[in-house]
Amino acid sequence: MKMENFSFSHLFLYFLLVSFFLFVSGNIGRFLIENQGMNRQAGMLLQGVIFTGLTLAVIYILKRKNPDVIKNIGMKGVHSKSKFIVGVSLPFILLITGIATAYLFGGIDNVSLNLTTNVVMAVLINSIIAFLYEAFPEEVFIRGLIFNELNKKFRFIISLVLQPLIFVCVPIVVMALSSIFFGNPFAVTLDYLILLISFGIALQLYRKYTGSLWMSMIFHVIYLEVARYI
Repeated sequence: MKMENFSFSHLFLYFLLVSFFLFVSGNIGRFLIENQGMNRQAGMLLQGVIFTGLTLAVIYILKRKNPDVIKNIGMKGVHSKSKFIVGVSLPFILLITGIATAYLFGGIDNVSLNLTTNVVMAVLINSIIAFLYEAFPEEVFIRGLIFNELNKKFRFIISLVLQPLIFVCVPIVVMALSSIFFGNPFAVTLDYLILLISFGIALQLYRKYTGSLWMSMIFHVIYLEVARYI
């Protein structure tokens, strides 16, 4: 196993930071929307700006201590043109295949496209919010910093198993804090856990194949928009 430079304190710190940032940004936006009358989209956008802003601050601090951190977590871009093409096209191939399969086996009917201006604008705005509030910060911390730290000590396959378990713990901690401080319901279901674990593994494999964290961010955003609008 690879033991060089592994730090459990760094691993735990990254976990605490992403959990705390998600808790703070989420509850600030929720408070402004529910108690101050802020427009819902504006509040959600603010959540994303806060979460991404805090994440960028962490990257800036880490980069000052280690100039290679951007490269180490896969934020330098895709080096292979073929992998870039696969990385961009695969989510859409999976989408089309999924719809076709569901249609052929009677899972859905009356398939149609609703491409009105309102729907297209809603998807575009939500994609920006999803990138800022979910895809960018989560990929940087979970598939970037945390996985990179795990991979210093463990083989890839072990890190691949440990990473989604940590990924699951983040929303659990956030929901627990929200329940303690604000009385929000604490609801963790089995299907939610299965979704997070399988999604975490898929995103990490995507990051491994393409060599770029940006590709897993793209996959992350496309998945969210498909789940919300299709």
